[in-house]
Amino acid sequence: MPQAEYQTSSVSEIRATPRSMRLVTESIGVDLERFSADNAHIVRQIRLLAINALIEAARAGETGKGFAVVANEVQRLAQGANETAERFQENVLGRIRQSRDMADDLVEQMEGVRLIDLAQTLVQFIVRNLFERTADVRWWATDSALWEALEQPSAERVQHAAARLGVINRFYTVYLDLVMTDAKGRVIASANPRYQRNLVNKDLSNEDWFRAARTCRSGDDYVVDTVRRSPLHDDRDILIYATGIRAGGKTDGALLGTLGVYFDWKAQGQAIVEKEANLPPQVAASTEVLLLDGSNMVIASSRPERIYTHFALNNPRNLGKGSYYDQSGAIVAFAKTLGYEDYDGLGWSGVIVQNLDSDDLLRQQLRLK
Repeated sequence: MPQAEYQTSSVSEIRATPRSMRLVTESIGVDLERFSADNAHIVRQIRLLAINALIEAARAGETGKGFAVVANEVQRLAQGANETAERFQENVLGRIRQSRDMADDLVEQMEGVRLIDLAQTLVQFIVRNLFERTADVRWWATDSALWEALEQPSAERVQHAAARLGVINRFYTVYLDLVMTDAKGRVIASANPRYQRNLVNKDLSNEDWFRAARTCRSGDDYVVDTVRRSPLHDDRDILIYATGIRAGGKTDGALLGTLGVYFDWKAQGQAIVEKEANLPPQVAASTEVLLLDGSNMVIASSRPERIYTHFALNNPRNLGKGSYYDQSGAIVAFAKTLGYEDYDGLGWSGVIVQNLDSDDLLRQQLRLK
């Protein structure tokens, strides 16, 4: 009795999943097929016995007539049992086979949909966060301390501009630094005291973000660099948003210089994949959560060693979202960003890779034959 109670308890503690439910249904089908085959075998044996009985009754002549009646009745019952078995096989087993096919489809759909939704939620979460960065950089570029230091350069104005950037940086902890350059790419001021000495007067004219920011046609425009490490900031992972600083802080003012805000990507990106997914410990252990940029480069992962590697996403039809099973049997769910407001999200994607228990292991856990 204690053993039986233990077995019931342990099976009931197994997490209900589409895959485990499919295996239970499959096991019921196998048992019913075995029952049907055994029943058909018994019916054949009964019919054979009935035939033998009739033969023996015929040999016995007059004395075997009563036995012949019994043998005929047995044969009739055997025929009825055979017809019932055929109907059972055609109707019940047919439905079981159909339910197996449906269960296979449901497993793929349910496992995929659940993870697709999570991937979509995570990438949208970070994209909404980054949308605010586009507003920040355009707003701060109109600060009078910045354009005045570029229009009428002086040590006092430059110091004031650096102080203003420092105040912003102190209250907006999502940024690693804010850097102001003149129109030629020379750094005029930096917000972070830790890097100011090495940055001031440095030539950033070859930086992609600077060259792109110079092409902004008005103060309404901005540019976004790719996620990368910044050699100027101890190789920290950053994402730079930039725009032009214009005369008088006007949208259509002449270009005086640029403002680049260095978003602290590592702190924010890792928080998304490690905390926001909020997976139960037993699930998290077999799951990898990733963010990919528009070229499928890994820019955040719950396995940090994967960062800056290419992820071979199997999406030949360029779908906005979907799921598939990879060569190892893991399910891969993905969802591209939908963007937010006027921010297109840079084509980023959320990806969930989840290793699944093998069917054999699940059968062992469920004690299915």
